[in-house]
Amino acid sequence: MRSLNYRRILALVGVFSLTAYLIYYWVNLLNDPDQRTGSDFIGFYNFGRIMQEKGIQHIYDIEEQERIEEQVVGHPVTVIFYTHLPFMAPLAAAIVDDDYLASFKRWASILLLLNALNVYLLANLLDLKRFTRENWLILILGAFFFDPTASGFMNGQDTAILLLGTALWARGIFSKEYFLAGLGLSLTTVRPQVALFLAIPFLFKHRKVFWGFVLGSSILAGLSVWMLKTEGVIKFIESLRYIESTIWIEPHSFDMPTISGMIRRNFTVTDPTLAKTFVWICYLIGIMFFSAWWYRSEEITEKHIGLITIFAIFLLPYAHYHELTLLLIPIFCLIRILQRNPIDPYYLVVIPLIVSWLSALGYAGSGALKFPIMYTVMFLLGYGLLNPEKISRRLQSPAPQWTGT
Repeated sequence: MRSLNYRRILALVGVFSLTAYLIYYWVNLLNDPDQRTGSDFIGFYNFGRIMQEKGIQHIYDIEEQERIEEQVVGHPVTVIFYTHLPFMAPLAAAIVDDDYLASFKRWASILLLLNALNVYLLANLLDLKRFTRENWLILILGAFFFDPTASGFMNGQDTAILLLGTALWARGIFSKEYFLAGLGLSLTTVRPQVALFLAIPFLFKHRKVFWGFVLGSSILAGLSVWMLKTEGVIKFIESLRYIESTIWIEPHSFDMPTISGMIRRNFTVTDPTLAKTFVWICYLIGIMFFSAWWYRSEEITEKHIGLITIFAIFLLPYAHYHELTLLLIPIFCLIRILQRNPIDPYYLVVIPLIVSWLSALGYAGSGALKFPIMYTVMFLLGYGLLNPEKISRRLQSPAPQWTGT
């Protein structure tokens, strides 16, 4: 009698139960007016509707954003500035119409396609011939339904574009196409603080990456300024100042995986000036540290790319839970390193799935474990990138089991 493969059963049950949970949550969100209008998609929707009705130079008008939101919600709202970069506005205008729910579904379809592209790019960083079809399926589905990515999807966030930029960046570096890596990295300007943290160290090693980033981001910035005109640029700068002045008093500042979120959760901040200064100093020190490391390194490898991505998440002045989708970069960097050793592929392909389930566990009950668990994951990923030989010895199988079937 053939014995049961409990590892296979556990992995497949994990994948399909996670999938079922996310589908259930998505359907529930679409059917709940409060949830769907309370998502971050409403800001993206504002961009599109204001551009259609008033022109792109008005997308940062707080009065216009308030008017659109009240039309959607059906009652007066306290508007929160949507400050994402203006090159997203034409995409929003092409997707949305006066039907908010249908617009949300169209944007969700685009996010799913972008996520599929991201997983394809990340998977191709690996030697897929070393995986069985079953292992390949577990890896792909675990990455596609990665919990922070799903969080961004549910909120209608554009973190799929952020991940696309970093996936293209990693792919270009590992294939030694450095200028193309920089062009890909320019897409991360949807989160300018992430973009600068990842780009500046390349001024000291593989400068083609840096100059590719400068070219790509300059094109996007030039298009944005051309579209906004002088009036729109002024309103954009005003909105950034407004956000910077309120970030420490808004409730969502407690729900950030960054060092700033850690401060807000553990200390009472009466005067945010000192705390904000400390956070920005940590951010700049992080850039200087990685710049010095790049300068002293003979080559930039998976270890460097994985670690700078982890620190970029933690040291950002502000970011939110869905930005943790960037953890897929160090995860795939670690798998890429460990693939070079005779390790059972099962231990590698379940990593995205395990991180997703740990993340879901953090939400259980009061949710108090959410960030401690994610900080532990970040630490373990960093430890693995710095000490892959120790991880390899622990996971090493008695004999190589690579197959291409």
